[in-house]
Amino acid sequence: MTKSAVSVVDAGPTIAREPRPFLYLEPARLPLRSVEIDSGSLARLDDAVSASIPALVRSLVDYTIARQNKSALERGTSQPIQLSVLNRRRRAARSWIVAILAGRVDSGTLHAVSNQWIPTLAGTGHDLRKSARPGRAFVEFVRGAITACIFDEFEENLVPSAKAVFAVETVLAAHLAAVQQVARAAFAK
Repeated sequence: MTKSAVSVVDAGPTIAREPRPFLYLEPARLPLRSVEIDSGSLARLDDAVSASIPALVRSLVDYTIARQNKSALERGTSQPIQLSVLNRRRRAARSWIVAILAGRVDSGTLHAVSNQWIPTLAGTGHDLRKSARPGRAFVEFVRGAITACIFDEFEENLVPSAKAVFAVETVLAAHLAAVQQVARAAFAK
């Protein structure tokens, strides 16, 4: 079989695709009245992600360090991360991811997310005003990483996986709202 010297051009109409922006997660409206997450969705989420928790923790901590190093390089104050800071970030990341997978949106968890875990991961210390912008980035990073864990294998029925992603987004929307509320309150002082 030989190749033809004549090229065949498809004369069919081309469809111009409209570029769409990436949809960031919108924060939930606080105070949360009744957030009910389906137990089946949480079970599917646990099955899909529980084996990947150590990898998620490592990747989240690496992401926080990369963000901090980038801003430190821009300011010219680059220093290595101390081991104690690294361990605190690991504990905060693990606690936060476990809370997400458990579907926890109670007041204690929202307080821990907005006053402890996100500021620890962001490296902002006690200044909660500075944790809102990195908090949004961390929420989007975790959202993408967990979604990737959910959809990592072929399935005939994607509805349970879609419900698990909805559960993750519901929990993260509440966590994001708590972080933003605390940052606004800190700005008001």
